[in-house]
Amino acid sequence: MTSGGAVEIDDGGRTDARDDDASDTARLIGAARARRRRNTKSLSRVSTPRLIGMNAFFFAYGAWISSFAIVTLPYEATMFFPKADSVALGAFMVIAGASQLSGPWAGYVSDRSRHAMGRRRPMIARGAMCVGPCLVMMFVARTYVDALAAWAPTCYYLAFTLTMVALNVMYTAATGLVPDIVPEEQTGESNGVLAAMSAAGACASFVYTMVYPDVSTLYFFYTGLLVTCVPITCYCANESSSLEDEEDEERNDESSRWDADVDFSWRELAQSYVISPTAPEQKSFFWLFICRTLYYTGISAQVFLQYLLRDTAVKDDGSGLTGREPQQTVARLSFIGQVGGMLCAYPAGLLSDALGRRPLIVVACVGIISVYIMFMRVHNLTTIMYIGAYYGAMNGMFLSVDYALAIDCLPSREDAARWLAIWGVASFIGTSIGPTMFSLILHFAPRPDEGPVYGSSQAGYDAMLLAGAAWMALCAAFLHLVRPNKLAAR
Repeated sequence: MTSGGAVEIDDGGRTDARDDDASDTARLIGAARARRRRNTKSLSRVSTPRLIGMNAFFFAYGAWISSFAIVTLPYEATMFFPKADSVALGAFMVIAGASQLSGPWAGYVSDRSRHAMGRRRPMIARGAMCVGPCLVMMFVARTYVDALAAWAPTCYYLAFTLTMVALNVMYTAATGLVPDIVPEEQTGESNGVLAAMSAAGACASFVYTMVYPDVSTLYFFYTGLLVTCVPITCYCANESSSLEDEEDEERNDESSRWDADVDFSWRELAQSYVISPTAPEQKSFFWLFICRTLYYTGISAQVFLQYLLRDTAVKDDGSGLTGREPQQTVARLSFIGQVGGMLCAYPAGLLSDALGRRPLIVVACVGIISVYIMFMRVHNLTTIMYIGAYYGAMNGMFLSVDYALAIDCLPSREDAARWLAIWGVASFIGTSIGPTMFSLILHFAPRPDEGPVYGSSQAGYDAMLLAGAAWMALCAAFLHLVRPNKLAAR
């Protein structure tokens, strides 16, 4: 009798579980079908002013990421850990890279979000609400470093981690706007605008650094960008409602304006972190992922540019850089590079629509290799500035065309944010491997004449640049395995 009852209860439990699974499956299938219906609607051409407004967030993102990596973090690493600044900076970059693991989750949630304001904008707004307080926390930690003692770097690292996670969530949602709103024939143009806006933001941040060399003021600049650019993007990205039926609309009316309902499955979320090298529809995207990883591993040598100039650059009078000159010089050099990137990004995007993506990416990789070789031999500061413009143009070309190629290789446009988030994880791997390797190279190659200022030897920087060039060569070599879905993107 007891065993019979147990069996009866067990069968009922399994039956309920099967019913729940069937219900969840039906709900997810229904949501997928609704998304497909929305995505099959023809997309009208987007005007250039609206493209610029949609990409206002990338103006802010370019300013944050570029000046964080090139100016802010190297300075803060030296302030917190003067005897191990290269290792501390490497740790910052590992955190920045690891934060991009939030991308696939953000893409999964964004793709399935149901809200009257669309799939992307609610997530962008929520990310901004997290970034603001974290910027304040970082400012307090670095301003009151003496009063907080050992707590100062801990608080800074924690706030920086949260900031990077939130920024990557916003970035993932924002990248989904292009395939959602922009027609395929405008892909190259729209990505050229995106890259140009990122470069323009980086230029703005470097100009700000040159005018206001005190790094602490950059946190006010970051906050100003947050409250200005995010609303512009949300206004210009006039998404269609992602609600599926009247029940959704009633639920949405009862909730907060930015509170989105999401069809959720743990299994699907886990699959959001997986990309297959053998599945026909994913194979090209997998190899593009590999190429992007190799590129970002090599390009991450630029993180140590401030230290390179501090330890090896020579002014016209034969003297080196002292005091605040390294960060001001790297800001000026980065500004020149970003101008080159901004001027090159949009034409490269248009050119890639006609000639194909891969040839331009190969040119960019070869260009970066030549820059690294020049940095090993050229130490005159004036000549380095000219090299910086060329370097920026090559990097701008890659950033513009790489994103367009990623869209061409998407396994599914209806889950665009998910796949672009996985594509973004490639930079996590690259910006984790690269700075970790480069920081150890520099740490174990100290300057023989160390005085009050610590640094690395020329041999150490040569080894770092050669390693970066090798990663770039591998990126160009593996690119032939990428076969875009679009015939025009050869």
